[in-house]
Order: sequence, then C-alpha cells, then structure tokens
Amino acid sequence: MAAPPAPPWLHPDARLLQDGQVLDSAGLLALAGTIRRDGEKPLAVQGRDIGQVAAHLIAAWQQACPLALLRGGLPAPDTTGESGAVLLLESSGTTGTPKRVAKPLSQVLAGIGKAGDSGGGRWLLTYDAGGFAGLQVLLTVLIGGGTLLAATGADLPTLARLAVAERVTHLSSTPSFWRGLLLSGQRPPLAAITLGGEAADQPLLDALANQFPQARTRHIYASTEQGRLFSVADGKAGFPARWLEQPPAGCPPLTIRGGTLHVGDADTGDRVMLAGDRVMFQGRADLTINVGGTKVDPLLAEACLLALPGVRDAVVYAIPSPITGQLLAADLLLSPELAAGDWRAAVARTLADLPPPARPRRLRLVDHIALLPSGKKRRIAEEA
Repeated sequence: MAAPPAPPWLHPDARLLQDGQVLDSAGLLALAGTIRRDGEKPLAVQGRDIGQVAAHLIAAWQQACPLALLRGGLPAPDTTGESGAVLLLESSGTTGTPKRVAKPLSQVLAGIGKAGDSGGGRWLLTYDAGGFAGLQVLLTVLIGGGTLLAATGADLPTLARLAVAERVTHLSSTPSFWRGLLLSGQRPPLAAITLGGEAADQPLLDALANQFPQARTRHIYASTEQGRLFSVADGKAGFPARWLEQPPAGCPPLTIRGGTLHVGDADTGDRVMLAGDRVMFQGRADLTINVGGTKVDPLLAEACLLALPGVRDAVVYAIPSPITGQLLAADLLLSPELAAGDWRAAVARTLADLPPPARPRRLRLVDHIALLPSGKKRRIAEEA
C-alpha cells in the first residue's frame, strides 16, 4: 500500500535536533508511518521528545484522527467525542487543575500562518512541546523549514550555553526565562525574540533591546483555551489602549470589566489597568493570596523588588502561617554588591509603601529562581 502523502504544511527543509539525534522531514514522514491508532482511542504522545510529537502530528493529519498531547497532569484519554485531526491540548495548570481543550489541527496551523512567523533560522525550544507554547514553536519550524534544537531535561544555564554553541537565531520563552538568560552572560546571535506566558515588564524589554539590538522583539498574548490573540512589537509593555476600540486583525473585541481583561465574552483572569495610552497587565486575578483576611497580590511586592538596583531576579509566593493562615515570602537573587551590604534594610525601604500584608515577611537569598516546565516562575513553597 502506498504511503500517505506528506502534509502540505511540512517544509522539506525542516530539521529537528535533540540530544544528538537528527530528524529531517523524510525521517519524520518515515516515523509517522509507523504510528497506528489503537481502535477508537486517540493517538497520544508525551511532549518531551520533539521528534515523536512532530511524527504524531503528521500521523494525526494523515489518518484524520484526534491526537492527545500529554504533559503529565492528566492521563491519556481512552475515548474522545472528537473526530478528524483534532488536538487535545492540556492546559498548564498554573492557576488550577489542568484541563483538556480540543482544537482542530487546521485551526492551529492557520493561526501560525496569520501570525506571520518565519520558521526559517535556528530555533531553541525552551518549552515542553506538548504545551500550546511549545507546539507553536515546533509547528512554526516544521512549516517554515528551519532547524529546532532541544535538550531533554536541560536547565536554563544549559539551554543558554546551547543557544550560543549552536548559534541560535530565534528564541521564544517566558519573561522569567529571558531574565535568566540575561543573567547567564550568554549572548547568542539572536535575530528574533519572543516573550509569552507572563507579563513583559518595561525594564526587561529595555534590557533585551540593549543586549540584542539587532533582534526584533515582540511579546505575545495567548492561552491554551483561546490560542494566540495578539502580539506587541513596539518595545513597550502592555498594549495600545486604542485596541479597546479597534482590536488588531483577527482578535476578538477587547474590554476591561471589573479590572480584568475580557476577550469577546470570556474573562481571561488577567488584571489590567489603563495608564495613559497603554493597557498594562497587573498580574493574574487567581494569584491573589489571603493574608489574615486581606487579599494581596504577590506581584506588587515582586515588581518593587525587581525595581531595586542590585536585585537581579525575585519571586514572591505564599507560605503557611499559624496566625494569619498565609504570609508572603520572597526569594531574591542579588548582585554581589547588594548581597555584601545591608540588603535587608534596602529591601525594607523599597517595600515600605506597600500595605503591611503585602510585604514579604520571609526573605531568602538564592542562587537561582526556580521555573516550572512551562517556563513560568515556581510560586509554591518548598517543604521544610
């Protein structure tokens, strides 16, 4: 029996490199030919192996069957009400229990085309390929004919060194990852910088522009549930307030209701505020922490800490308290100059204008800020 035709979206020059293994488009097609559906079950694949994810995407397209992309939060489904080439994506679970979202593969592919991404060049994967952000990067390369590099289980310093050694030109990651890359001292020859998953603040955007003046920089707003909605490429944090009147092409209406951003009729859970001609992100509504009956946003203190000279990175999170139920704690990555001085007094001064419940009561110096597999900061207290 003749082999199924290659998907029209698979570029013949696409290459995937992971842990010394290389797969070109011909190799991916051969691997896809070995993948068969088990009865009526959807195909399923873990996101750690980019070659397997790519081959399963091709197989789902060729066999017109559903594909579950697994991230470890949910078991593989035995059945699905979906038919055709539909992706069963798993949300990150950052703000609650992960859930599955069904999206037609054709719709995801069309979204990449509308975004105007160029898949050429050398890309580094910093996300799990089973998540929406990692899937976007993988498909962009498969469509555009570039090269995608990945290293299983690699930490941020290892990925930063790999980006330099392999002369990576395109990199998409969270603001937390980008801060870590800047601190690493590694400077790959980047031509394109993309930020997503967290709000991009102005100091970080300015630092990236200073360190990579040759690169075009943008931050994107997207979610597993709604897909990619818009991108901002003017070098400024937030997005233009005029988009509340006239959203960018392809984006549903944007409104602010009760202090949160709504896309169409959906509440995104992102708190925003108008600041002149910009709409600025203020953090997630569901990150709020109850400190003795007062609801506080950990990102307020975190923003103050990041603005303090000598604070290279910081994360604020909740710890249990027998009196108030919860208290704020902060992990700090400091410059040697600040760490050698009276840094506690400097921190106290920078937090003085916040209400007492919003000030972190436990301060720790760390040598790195832990990230989740999604690239976002880990905001869970470690067990003693």
